[in-house]
Amino acid sequence: MSSFIKIPLILSLVTMLTAGLLMLSEDLTRDRIEQQKTELLLKSLEDLIPNQLHDNNLVESVIEIYEPEVLGHRKPQTAYLGMQNNQLSVVAIPVTARDGYSGDIDIMVGIKSNGEITTVKIIEQHETPGLGDLVIASKSDWLKQFPQKSFQYPTKKNWLVKRDGGEFDQITGATITPRAIVKAIKQALDYYQTHQAKFQIKDVLIIKAEKTS
Repeated sequence: MSSFIKIPLILSLVTMLTAGLLMLSEDLTRDRIEQQKTELLLKSLEDLIPNQLHDNNLVESVIEIYEPEVLGHRKPQTAYLGMQNNQLSVVAIPVTARDGYSGDIDIMVGIKSNGEITTVKIIEQHETPGLGDLVIASKSDWLKQFPQKSFQYPTKKNWLVKRDGGEFDQITGATITPRAIVKAIKQALDYYQTHQAKFQIKDVLIIKAEKTS
């Protein structure tokens, strides 16, 4: 075989092998990331829907929602429902802040049946290390200002960062990300307030029946 044929053939094989390895690596990485997100979410449910506020199986009591416009979803998402004596006590609503400084920020907001927040969890974010990522719980206490808040306090018009005339602290030198998260949490509260019927026990039973049929 002449070198004019051998060299291009070798280069083609190397290119194909490299491309295959990159695709395999991407698939493995994607699966690992999704697994980590699932593990984080399940752990976060302990805070979003505290044990003392529910007596049901949270993994079974779910509904699927897909609200790209209202909640920023890129794909169908799962809301988790906490029940006590067959009555809704808390719902964990997924919302995506699309206007973070470095892109999407996936958030879960725990909301009691009376409209009060239990806690807020960041499920995935890509903010700048040391600045925008200070919104996550392991880096600062910034998220601790949201539990027990509702549209009663502060009022709906004050669900803004202080720089915009609202109630909530921003982070020095990084207003864009806190602004996006406050807006997303407000959207989750508003969604719950206007769609409470969606989260009632009858809907949960329908979905559980569909899964077992």
